[in-house]
Amino acid sequence: MRALVTGATSGIGLALARRLAAGGYDLVLVARDGDRLATTAAELHATHRVAGEVLAADLTTEAGLTAVEARLTQETDPVDVLVNNAGMGLPPGGYLGNPVQTSLTLNRLNVDSVLRLTHVALPGMLARRRGGLITISSIAGFVPGTPAITYSASKAWTTAFGEGLHQLLRGTGVTSTTVVPGFVRSEFHQRSGASTAGLPDWLWSTPQTVAETAVRGFDRAAPLVVPGTVWRTGYGISRLLPRRWSRAAFARLMSRTARSTSRKGADR
Repeated sequence: MRALVTGATSGIGLALARRLAAGGYDLVLVARDGDRLATTAAELHATHRVAGEVLAADLTTEAGLTAVEARLTQETDPVDVLVNNAGMGLPPGGYLGNPVQTSLTLNRLNVDSVLRLTHVALPGMLARRRGGLITISSIAGFVPGTPAITYSASKAWTTAFGEGLHQLLRGTGVTSTTVVPGFVRSEFHQRSGASTAGLPDWLWSTPQTVAETAVRGFDRAAPLVVPGTVWRTGYGISRLLPRRWSRAAFARLMSRTARSTSRKGADR
């Protein structure tokens, strides 16, 4: 079996590549940084003796998307599992505080790449009647209580898309599992410039926890999984409460974070 993982050189993507390699999957690793890809592929081969192709591609560009689409339609050494992991957040300022092009680029990566890569990967999987999709979404898609509403909206789309595919693919031998993590210790927030200084430790998951939950969910053909006890519990409760309550609760959490960060900045 072979899996293609986007955003494979850091955070959740790297943890997923390691977890899949430990399970015997050969890998096609996709990210922008060719040097980090080569290092990651060498590590996985040395540790798990799996094959690791590397494909340097920027999925916010047409050239990058086309290159990955071409690999997904390759009939020799076909891809059995597509892991849609690559994503980005909005810089400080959110939707209104950044040029609209920033939100368009975000949608290009978080929405368009998932839509396009899935569309070209599925015909081969369906013909072989095996394989499937692991799609990394976010709890933010359920609780859009921050200024970064473009990010929340993109993840709401991703979750709906992944769950819809699970229904669409029933009985085909191909499955779709959507993974909905909360806050994860990775380079994601650093890259977007978002501060998380006011968030308590118990809200955080590790990339390894997310990867383990994702692969276990995929192995049992679960439509949706939420890593971490805290977030899984919160997700379950939120489904029973009026949506306006969950929006308000998450907005208060983010406001607390912003106040804490502001105080720390003033102390400096």
